[in-house]
Amino acid sequence: MMLRSENITSSKGVLAGSLFLKFLSFSHGEDIMQQEGLKHLSNHISYLPASDDPLSADVFFIRTDTFVYVYDVGSCIAAREQIERIKEDKIVILSHFHADHTENLGKITFRSLYAGKETLKHVGEGNAVEGEMVLEPAVPIRLMTLPSSHAKGCVVLCYGNEYAFCGDAVYAAQKRFPVKNEGAHMEPKAMPEKETKGSQEPEYTIQTVYNAQKLKAMIDAFKTLDVKYLVLSHEKNPVHLKGEVIRTLELIYWKRDKDSAYIVL
Repeated sequence: MMLRSENITSSKGVLAGSLFLKFLSFSHGEDIMQQEGLKHLSNHISYLPASDDPLSADVFFIRTDTFVYVYDVGSCIAAREQIERIKEDKIVILSHFHADHTENLGKITFRSLYAGKETLKHVGEGNAVEGEMVLEPAVPIRLMTLPSSHAKGCVVLCYGNEYAFCGDAVYAAQKRFPVKNEGAHMEPKAMPEKETKGSQEPEYTIQTVYNAQKLKAMIDAFKTLDVKYLVLSHEKNPVHLKGEVIRTLELIYWKRDKDSAYIVL
């Protein structure tokens, strides 16, 4: 499935994530319990792990006394069936608009939907998350937007002061850039999706990049976030200490070229 210019395809978005993980050496060391296809982070939080074929994101289930919050709905049959087994009122939160996180939305039942404004353009009606909002003060369950190179309009779910569920927000993006003229310095510029009629097909290369400005804004946002762990999608153990993720992102940010808007991995 072709996506907007943030990523060429969902699978390459996963590639961008894998390159990020090469920098990240620490993951939360506690055992993650597994039962009936689900893994459990705690008595109240479980998840169905991501799959590669078909490409489908992790689906997280957060149970409170009032609702079951479903963070991302995946694209595979197993995710859809797992969501539909839940009989309590479900509130769906989408991390971003990519199909591996959203495709099951039209095939499941739920009480309400929260997502970023960009995501709602792709999936239809729902409650737009702008800035920060609290859904359940007693826990609390908080939602907030996060600057991201990976996709526009990423939404993070914070569970108390323990976990922040981030989807793919920390990962880089796959972008198309014109091939540089030999011996000339050109600032990278994303290729247009459509060429002007009659124009010659330009040569381009696909690179995995962070937007330096968005990366710095993300790092600053994480530093102010009052949680211990960040939970990332598409990896064997999704839970990482927040400080370790910040240090990894800072290492990438320090690689930037001050004359370029992008950091190439």
